[in-house]
Amino acid sequence: MRIQLDVVQGRGMPQVVLVDAPSLDAAREHCRGQGFTVLGARPAGADVFSLKSLATVGPKLDVVVFVEQLRDLLGAGLSVVEALGTLQAAAPSRQQPAVDALLKRLRSGDTLSVALAAQSQFPGLLVALVRASEWTSDLPKALGRFLDHEMRVRELRHRIASVAIYPVLLTAVGSMVMLFLLLYVMPRFARVFEGMRGELPWSAQAMVVWSHWLGGRGPWVLAGCAMLATALGLAVASPALRVRLLQAVMEWAPLRTRMRTYFLARWFRATGMLVEGGIPLPEALGLSNGLLPRSLQAGGAAVEAAVRNGLSPAEAHVHGGMITPVAEQLMRAGERTGELGSVLTRIAQFHEAEVSRSLEQAMRALEPIVMVLIGVGVGTVVVLMYMPIFELASALQ
Repeated sequence: MRIQLDVVQGRGMPQVVLVDAPSLDAAREHCRGQGFTVLGARPAGADVFSLKSLATVGPKLDVVVFVEQLRDLLGAGLSVVEALGTLQAAAPSRQQPAVDALLKRLRSGDTLSVALAAQSQFPGLLVALVRASEWTSDLPKALGRFLDHEMRVRELRHRIASVAIYPVLLTAVGSMVMLFLLLYVMPRFARVFEGMRGELPWSAQAMVVWSHWLGGRGPWVLAGCAMLATALGLAVASPALRVRLLQAVMEWAPLRTRMRTYFLARWFRATGMLVEGGIPLPEALGLSNGLLPRSLQAGGAAVEAAVRNGLSPAEAHVHGGMITPVAEQLMRAGERTGELGSVLTRIAQFHEAEVSRSLEQAMRALEPIVMVLIGVGVGTVVVLMYMPIFELASALQ
């Protein structure tokens, strides 16, 4: 399979290499044999932050909390070893193995970046920032950049989830009500009409037919619903299925542009953070490319190659098709002022706000549509159940 590795050679800058190997361990050994120090490895196309963390086995470490505590202790004047020793004494049981492993490597002579890279639960971007800060002696500032990046990414995800949660809950509750009416209430209504003689209204006949069909298949229908719910849960929990679902969403025309803008915003933010941390733009682009979905990674690689071939950042992004008109103008301004890192961050903020506004507008339009559909569905079932009663009452009169 195709493996993407974050590596460094000697005292050079971190870089990204792609290796064809049967496993992650084989890819690491291949790079070590060529003189590289491996900072991280993952299947090509995997998301550095989500898929990698989901694949982690063992105690779950809250990286953001850990980095925030480490930054505060370093800012108070403690050395790295002293700060980790303090965290070790106060760490909960789930964090203890990670802190112990870091201290063990530091005391054996490894740098902090190498110690972090040895544990898969630390993302490659954090390792790269720490590696760059070891030359500039501004580790607390580098950790602060990583925290700011993570907080903004979480804030955007929270806004998206908050906006989308109401239509999802509304659909789920409406579906449960429909199933309850169809599987429990309607068959019992049908029993009232089964013993009647004469011609029944068409709605009563439909209920009787439905009740007879469901009579011998009720357990199978319930089992099918349970299996469908389980399959949906497994699909949400499976990284591979989520990647396929994301690819399908990226190909759906109404969402394609907004999803592309969302991932470009993440890409610009990560690249800007790395550039501000002292990492050259080509290496920063290579490290950030792991945040892109598979459908956009070819464009990210084209931008990196164009920058290495001498094109300016704006021209390289235009060449790779990985920029919007607004971002292009901002990037050209950043080239003139020499503040490319801050400009990339500003571009990310602009596009994140654009995605949030678009999502809020879409959800405002979707909520009444969902409510109308659920109301029509439930209302139709209720009317079908009561219509025979009204017709029989009219006949008796």
